[in-house]
This record gives sequence, structure tokens and C-alpha cells, in this order.
Amino acid sequence: MASGAAIAADAPTVASGDQVYLGTQTQGDGGTELQSVYSPIPDDPENAGDPQFWTYCIEHDYERNQDVDATVGDLDSYLGDNHFTDPTVQGKVLWVLAHSYPALSLAAFGDAAGAPGISQNDAIEATQYAIWRYTELDYDAPWYWTDQDSENAYWYLIDGAGASSGMTPAQLAPTVSVTAPDGALTAGSFIGPFVVHTDQPTATVAVEPNVAVVDAHGQSLDTSAVTDGEQLYLDLSHTGAGGTATVTASVLGSSATGKVLSVPTEAGSTPTAADHAQSLILVAPSTATTSAQATVQWNAAAVPSLATTLVNSDTGTHELPAVGGTLTDTVAYQNLTTGTTYTVTGTLMLKTDGSSTGITGSATFTPSDADGTVDVHFTVPSGYAGDALVAFESLTVASGGDAIAVHDDIDDGDQTVTVADMASAGSATTSGTSAGGGAVATTLANTGETVIPIWSVVFAALGIVLGFALLLVRRRRA
Repeated sequence: MASGAAIAADAPTVASGDQVYLGTQTQGDGGTELQSVYSPIPDDPENAGDPQFWTYCIEHDYERNQDVDATVGDLDSYLGDNHFTDPTVQGKVLWVLAHSYPALSLAAFGDAAGAPGISQNDAIEATQYAIWRYTELDYDAPWYWTDQDSENAYWYLIDGAGASSGMTPAQLAPTVSVTAPDGALTAGSFIGPFVVHTDQPTATVAVEPNVAVVDAHGQSLDTSAVTDGEQLYLDLSHTGAGGTATVTASVLGSSATGKVLSVPTEAGSTPTAADHAQSLILVAPSTATTSAQATVQWNAAAVPSLATTLVNSDTGTHELPAVGGTLTDTVAYQNLTTGTTYTVTGTLMLKTDGSSTGITGSATFTPSDADGTVDVHFTVPSGYAGDALVAFESLTVASGGDAIAVHDDIDDGDQTVTVADMASAGSATTSGTSAGGGAVATTLANTGETVIPIWSVVFAALGIVLGFALLLVRRRRA
């Protein structure tokens, strides 16, 4: 399940008809000061904290008011009658706002204006003079600049605005959105894609609670520089638990910049064209961001499980010769995630005391189905005659993490192989050649049978020969 909505962070959005509070906190010096704006209206204006917005003056010859509520409006809500009523002038003013302080950081504005290291007061003075140049005058007047940095910054803004066709409120407002995946989502895999769209060069993405963000192939992504149209996935391959997460994509800027404030002459009164205080234009600071969120919920994954069958690789039985050999453990798995790579690792244990033999085997595989089998092979040397060996298996995601399934039943007959005792190794027949050149079969008796030593046979034959010789001698003497 997924849901998404655009929001603003740091500097909230304001819409036409909203009420905001004009605070007493200011930036700048003399008659070009910035005024602070709070949205929503603080419960305790005397302890309002840091403002969300600042304002420049649209009108020059009006009394400024503060510590009052003002009304937010679009450009056409302007109550004055100077040049700002002209859409062309409005576009120039918006260009000035977008390319000056505090929409840009002080350092960024100074570098762009050819006045590196410009002071805050000079930056504000230059910007306010540039706005009045368009709203109050139709020519370039000699302003009372505090110093050269202020004058340099002023001409940078005037030249830039004059060379441009101006800006619209839509161009000032950054856009960003996040599209969440549809359909049922399940843990144990990559969840996505989340698609980010923005008209800014890059967006920053954060996930709450913290979950690794990867591409479709599981490779890590730079979440501080996500581009328009980029697809993101949440890496849930290491967990089977259900849960929720919120993906937030943020870009610098605020759609509040360029909104007009109509200010009453007295608190609680309604400003009109005939009776209003100095009209103001909003600007969001360079740290303001516009964000979009998408929240997803996923179900717990079916729990992976293992079952194993250990046999002699040659005979397919649960028996192994005393001299050792090769064993194959066929591991049957269930509820794995297709396309994810896993490693199954086995260890042969002694059934007598449950201790490890140190004999291991492993296999890495990527299942195409949730259920299936994979073989793990073990090489057993001599030295285990008479023992019963039991295979223990564990399953992990190949990229790392804890085991997600184990099978370690010491009493499971299917994963047990018995090694033959040396005393029951059986008998074997070998062939030889007789003294006359004929083939002779020699049977080696099984252990435990009565064996007639070969020397006994030799002595018996010699006795017969000697006895026959003595018999011949006696006959000759007779």
C-alpha cells in the first residue's frame, strides 16, 4: 500500500487568503531593512523564534507596520498604484528576488554579483534599491549606496533583470514529487520503484525509518543528488518483517517567494487600496526547501525454511565406507525471493556429541522460483569409521547478513550418514599365478575368521616331500 503528497519543509507554503504575522525582528540597516514573517501565526509573538520568511518593500512612500497580522495574496492582490501593477515590472522584481539575498546565501550572492565577501547590510540594501528602481521609478537614479559592494550588487541585479524577460511565480516555485509503487508489497526483497520528479538539477532523498536506498540491481545510490526521473528502491532483502516507511524528496526553494502581503494600518483592521500600510513581497531564505513524500506499507515475508537429505554421492544411500568418500546434501528450500542471490552453508556434525567435524561445504544460487532444491557437497576423509555424521545447513543472503533459515536437527535421519566400521569392511578376492603358470584364486578371510597361515602350508608340503624321500631311501637299502 502506498500514498504520496507534496509538502513543504523548513519554510511552509502559504496560499492566497492566509494570515501571517509580521514580527519585529529585522535584518539590514536603516530604511532598507528586511522584516520577519511567521507562518503560522505564533501563539506567543514575543517569543516567536526564528521567522520562516522575510520581506522586501514594494512601496517607498508608505509607513511600515509590524507586530500585526497581514494577508497573503498573489501578484494581482497588490493594493498600491505604483509601477508594480505592470506585469512586466512584476517579472523584473521576481527576477531580482530569485537572484539576490536571502533567496541565495550571502556568499553565493556576493560571488555572483562580483562582490565576494559582501556584508548582509550591503546585500539587502542593493536588493531593496533594485526593487524600488522598478516599482517606483522608470529610470536609473543615483542611490545612496553605503559602499562599493552595495553599488556593484545593485548594478548586477539591474543589468540581469533588464536583460531578462522577467520571471513568473511558477518559475520561482520549485517542483518535486515522489511516486510510490502500486500493489501489495512484501519484505525480503527490493521494494520499488519510487520515482522522483523535479524541475531542479537534483533532489535530496531521505527515508524514515532509515532504510538503504538502492537501484534496481541493488547498488547503493547517492541520495543527496537524485535526478529527475530517477528510480529508487528500498533494500528490504535482509528482513522478513512487515513495516512502513516514508520517502521524502526535497529541493531548495519555496513557492512562497513572490507572494504579496497586504498590511493593515492598525492591528485587526482590513487593508484596502485607500487605507493600507507599506505593501511587502515575501522571500524564502536559501535554506528553505520544498518536499514531497510517499509512504508505503509492506507485509511480512513468508518465512524461508530448509529441509535436507544427506547421502553417499556414489550410492545414494545413508552409508559411507570406512575409508571416507563424498557426500551430497540436497537442500530443499521454501519461500525464497526470486532473483535474490543466496548462499547455503553446511557443516558435518558428530551425532555422538553434537560437535563439529570441521568439514564444510557451500553453494551460492539465485532461485527462479520461491521453492526448489540446491546441492551441497562434502568430502569426508578417513578417520570417521564407525561414526554417524549429521549435516547442519544455514541460509543467508549472499550480500551478507544473518542467517535467514537453518536446519540443524541432530536426530534427523534424512540428514544423517553412518560411516562403516573397519571391522566390517568385508572381504575381497585377489588373483595370482601358480608355480606351473596357472591362475590361482586366493581368498582373504574376513576379519574374525580362522586363518591358516601360509607358512603352515609350506612346512606341510616340505614334510610330505621329506617323508617321500626317506621312503625311497629305505626301499633302496632293503
